[in-house]
Amino acid sequence: MAGKVPSALVPHSISIAAQVTLLLTDAELWTVAPSHAYGLLVITALDFAAYPVVLQRVQRGRVILAIWSAVKLALFLGDIFTAPEFGLTYAEFAAYLFSLPAYVIAVVAQPLVIALSLGGRGLR
Repeated sequence: MAGKVPSALVPHSISIAAQVTLLLTDAELWTVAPSHAYGLLVITALDFAAYPVVLQRVQRGRVILAIWSAVKLALFLGDIFTAPEFGLTYAEFAAYLFSLPAYVIAVVAQPLVIALSLGGRGLR
C-alpha cells in the first residue's frame, strides 16, 4: 500500500508536536531546568530520525519504535523523580508536569505508539 502512513506514526507525530510545544512555550523548562530542555531537544531530534527507519519498513522498525517509545515513557515519567532538584515534592512536581497539556499528550502518546507498533497493524 504505497503512500499509506503507518498508523504508529500518528501518535508518534502527535508526541513530537507536543514536545516541540513544550520546548517553545514552557519558559520554566528553559529557566529552571535547562538540562531537561536540552534533553527534550535531543529526544525530539531522535524522534525525527525515527521516521526514515519506520518509513523504509526496516524489518525491525516497529520494534525499534516501540522500544524507543518505552524509553521515552520511562524518561517522561521518571522526570517526576527529579523534583528535589527544584525544591519540590514529587507530588508537587507531578502536579506541575501533568498541568501542562503538551506533557500529558507526550506521555499518553507513548503507549499508543507501542500498541500500534507491536499490535500487528501499526507498521505493516
